[in-house]
Amino acid sequence: MILRDKNKNLLIEETQISELAKQFGTPIYAYSEKQIRKNIQSLKTSLSKHFEKFQILYAIKANSNPHILRIFQEEGLGADCSCEGEIFIAEKLGFSMKDSIYTANYQLEEDLARASQKGIILNLDDYNQLDELCKISKPEIISFRINPGIGRGGFEGIVTGGTDAKFGFPYEETEKAYRKALDLGIKRFGIHMMTGSNNLEPFYFAEITQKIMTIAGESLSKLGIQLEFVDIGGGFGIPYTENESEIDLDLTFKLTSDAFYEGVKKYSLGNPKLIVEPGRFLVGNAGVLISQVTHVKQTYKRFAGLDAGMSTLLRPSLYEAYHKILIDRKSEQNEKYFLTGQICENSDIHPQEREMPNLEQGDLAVITDVGAYGFVMSSHYNHRPKPAEILVSGKNVKLIRRAETLEDIWQKIEA
Repeated sequence: MILRDKNKNLLIEETQISELAKQFGTPIYAYSEKQIRKNIQSLKTSLSKHFEKFQILYAIKANSNPHILRIFQEEGLGADCSCEGEIFIAEKLGFSMKDSIYTANYQLEEDLARASQKGIILNLDDYNQLDELCKISKPEIISFRINPGIGRGGFEGIVTGGTDAKFGFPYEETEKAYRKALDLGIKRFGIHMMTGSNNLEPFYFAEITQKIMTIAGESLSKLGIQLEFVDIGGGFGIPYTENESEIDLDLTFKLTSDAFYEGVKKYSLGNPKLIVEPGRFLVGNAGVLISQVTHVKQTYKRFAGLDAGMSTLLRPSLYEAYHKILIDRKSEQNEKYFLTGQICENSDIHPQEREMPNLEQGDLAVITDVGAYGFVMSSHYNHRPKPAEILVSGKNVKLIRRAETLEDIWQKIEA
């Protein structure tokens, strides 16, 4: 997505990074509309080869900027919402609620009440909330988030299944959950499982699909339930490091469809559609964070400071997540540095010593693959204003969120 011309200038689509920094300042998040639409199309193409019926729900949590969301709405995707705020923004932008899903965890009864009024499909993290829900309004269709007892992800913090995960309920209770729903008069059903994030292995998705089909079949066939959908969540990864490769989508969905249709046939589960909930895969590689080298210092190690720290991009500090970092107008790698932000935490540092060009104050450093879980996880720590966001389409550049000022932060405080 990031290109380098013959003069070593870095470009996003047809626009020079240096021009963006000059116009908008640093740090700044920049997204490629072309890359987002390309990601959507590649996912649609691979799914359509292997599934008769499927639906893509964009995971709003990954990047919730309305201008980004509007692209997904235009492309016909539904919304995967994890909280009331995400339902609010999805509805504002015209996403179909009946084609979207709400999967929260540890929610208040009033959260459940407001969600049920919107007509969005409810995917309960705990089947014991059925009683609360039916006192409010009995849903036409219900789904449950099943924890299969296993999980896998790029980091421990993004594993969402297994015995240590806070999500879903044990798969051993699946029959009990659906029986309870039947007893309450609910007649339409789906099932959901999401066990981890940023997986690049095609066989993993076949494995979890086989797992959810077996759980559904062994539990629901006893109850005579036929499913309207099977939701395997997201978790489709992107390569962050130089030695990782892109996920093979065609193989992924070939293997997944084999497990899916085998389970449907074996357990007579009806004619369900497959639902996927990608976030990172659709926006991760479409975003960069343009920052500036603020200072280079030699202590016991050699540090290069950037004006984008953990308040701007949290992932390196939170997960020790690796992001490639490119320097505008310099491509050689003849020096070694630890790259750090300006926040007063020693964890505000990118993992691993990096081989870089000779860095000087004012150099533009481009942190790649930050389109997902970048801006949305930013904060005001150390009283730092949040950066601007821009959307690039060819040579057209649109400011989609202005940079905050200290005055903006102050105005929210009743001093």
